[in-house]
Amino acid sequence: MPLRDIARLLVKIAGLVIIVSAVIDLPVLLARSLPIQEPMTARDVIAMALVPPAIAILIGIVLFWSAGRITDRLLVVPAAPGQGGGPDLRAVEEIAIAALGLYFVATAIADAFYYWGKAGLYYRYVTENNIPMPIIAPDDFGGFVSTAARLAIGVMLVLFSRGIVAVRRRLLAPPPHRPGRPGLTGHPLGG
Repeated sequence: MPLRDIARLLVKIAGLVIIVSAVIDLPVLLARSLPIQEPMTARDVIAMALVPPAIAILIGIVLFWSAGRITDRLLVVPAAPGQGGGPDLRAVEEIAIAALGLYFVATAIADAFYYWGKAGLYYRYVTENNIPMPIIAPDDFGGFVSTAARLAIGVMLVLFSRGIVAVRRRLLAPPPHRPGRPGLTGHPLGG
């Protein structure tokens, strides 16, 4: 199977994982939002329970249906035949890292919409009841930080997948043999 086909398959699998994750998260998000209680409105339920999975599903569908275009833009041109000992899997590594990054971005965007809807609900509750602004709950603060970190890491994985693969290969590559350097010739005196 050619590397391009493997890379396309990876992108399609990433799209399906995002879609399935969003569909699985939908009941949890609905359970948090229903039944609607004062001051919650139908708009809040849509913002907190339906928009986040819809965005993730849309990103998954785009990945699934445009895997060929995405793969062609992200691939490193493989070395010409005869230049290397085995197949160059950099393209597959880059696509896998970028697909993981897209998964992080999709889930972070979905969570960001959830927290945006929740913040709007808190703000409206505080302003309608003229009460002081409550302190952010530790779970909500952790969710904000987690979402921001996931978004940042996902964007970096997508943008720097090629560099990450190059650095990983450079770090794991055996040191080059340089003839003429003392100590590398095998002579007992190092010369």
